[in-house]
Amino acid sequence: MRERSRVTIENIDTRTPTGECPNCKLNVAFDHVSRRDVWPALKDRPFGAARSSADFNGTSPSASPDTRPKDDVFRVVEHILACQSCKKTAVVHQHWGPDLPTGDDHDAIATAIKQRASKPRLLLLVHPRRSAQTLDPTAPQEVRDLFSEGTRCQEAGALRAAAAMYRAAVEELCKDRGTTGRNLKEKIADLTNKGVPADVVRDLDEARTLGNWSLHDGLAFSYEEVDDVASLIQEAVFIVYVQPEQRAALRAARQQRRDRARTGA
Repeated sequence: MRERSRVTIENIDTRTPTGECPNCKLNVAFDHVSRRDVWPALKDRPFGAARSSADFNGTSPSASPDTRPKDDVFRVVEHILACQSCKKTAVVHQHWGPDLPTGDDHDAIATAIKQRASKPRLLLLVHPRRSAQTLDPTAPQEVRDLFSEGTRCQEAGALRAAAAMYRAAVEELCKDRGTTGRNLKEKIADLTNKGVPADVVRDLDEARTLGNWSLHDGLAFSYEEVDDVASLIQEAVFIVYVQPEQRAALRAARQQRRDRARTGA
């Protein structure tokens, strides 16, 4: 990913934000190490003197609006946070955009535009990079490669591309299992004739429909919806590939124990 993901950090513009540390995975308080604009231009945003009334720019809210620096409506603010538990740092980018009123009040919208009103729209984790999900090594390499590419697309925010790759991974799985049919829907359904449980077949068909709806119908799905399909594929791979190998290994171990008992070894 330039592998970035959405994160939730409470009170990000204070000296001690809180949230889940991407390093130790605990819910913690962070020390706010630094804050600066990184786009469209570099600009430091140091905190003001330690006082509860300091606003985002480190200036008092009572200061005259004319004396405050004018900010770009679209901007990216970089925050470096240090976990108070594991002491490791995390870098997040806060994306700002227009803060426009809802409804048809054109005067209010015009005023907001004139005043360059903006608000945080998105918070993305830049570092540490989250590892792409992978499938168990017992799955065919082609299936694993397509799935891994899908997870990289997903974490980069390219959700339609992720849906396409997950669909391709399922198609490759069907090819590996030797299913037949006029289209992918029929090939997935034929997995039942290969001993794959019906509920697993339904799960794999979810990946097919997600890919079709994303690519052919232009539907946009949320990160969570796409991530759920990735989890369904992982579960299916466990049942189709991992579980049989585990059972075969246990059968072999039992046979080996019996053979040793027979020979007195």
